[in-house]
Amino acid sequence: MATVETKKVQPSADDFEDDFQEEETIFSDNEPAIEDDEAPVLKRKAPESEEPKKKKKKQQKKKRALNPFDTINIWGEEPSVQAEYLADRQKIALPKLSSVELEEQTLPESGLVNNKNFKQEHVLEALPNFVKFGVAGHKKLAKKPTVLASPVALIITHSAIRAVDLGRALKEFSTTAKVAKLFAKHFKIEDQIYFLEHEAIHMGIGTPNRLQALVDQGHLKLDNLELIVIDTERNAKKFNIFDLQEVRTDLFTFLGAHIAPLLKEGKAKIGLF
Repeated sequence: MATVETKKVQPSADDFEDDFQEEETIFSDNEPAIEDDEAPVLKRKAPESEEPKKKKKKQQKKKRALNPFDTINIWGEEPSVQAEYLADRQKIALPKLSSVELEEQTLPESGLVNNKNFKQEHVLEALPNFVKFGVAGHKKLAKKPTVLASPVALIITHSAIRAVDLGRALKEFSTTAKVAKLFAKHFKIEDQIYFLEHEAIHMGIGTPNRLQALVDQGHLKLDNLELIVIDTERNAKKFNIFDLQEVRTDLFTFLGAHIAPLLKEGKAKIGLF
């Protein structure tokens, strides 16, 4: 029969709870109890696989840091640099596309607004003038529109909250016609469809996924579209719309399917703001 010995366990800071009790340790008759000062020290050996993983992570970080487009303020660059940037971000956003498919959806340099000719600062207050700068014959924006669901300019951003801020910045255009709010969370798509069917518009602000849905369903027309402004604002983590994984796939899917053909035909331009 096993002999029961009461061995006092030294309490630690984690043990001081209301239900703390001393433990009983059972020793076998034929093996001696090990005294505290003889207790073997067990050292945890790091798994062999951990070290290579750490090295791999470091290597991956180094590779990411080598891409100059990760931190560039793209709105202030020449169209040639912007075109390279968009091609780089497109490959990252749509990795499953073949080289032929990527070529078909390329956003050409000729379809980009030359921001070097826009002399104002990159601030929200300058957005109305940037829209006028990008729309040929922008005086039409001061006249009432006559065509339903067919904007002259679309502003694309990464979130509903940011879209609200952009809408406030474009207030001066709302005296002529309402600016369509084409983003999720705040508005149901059914309400937006009703609005587009009953209101002639010059301009719309939206997020990529909602814009894609409205165009695919035939509720938003791009026949009169001249300018697509892409908001390049960086969030608190320094990511912009081209970096955010949950948005960039929808963005480049929309641009590739519906905007790239317009750019190549010379009917519209993209302005990075």
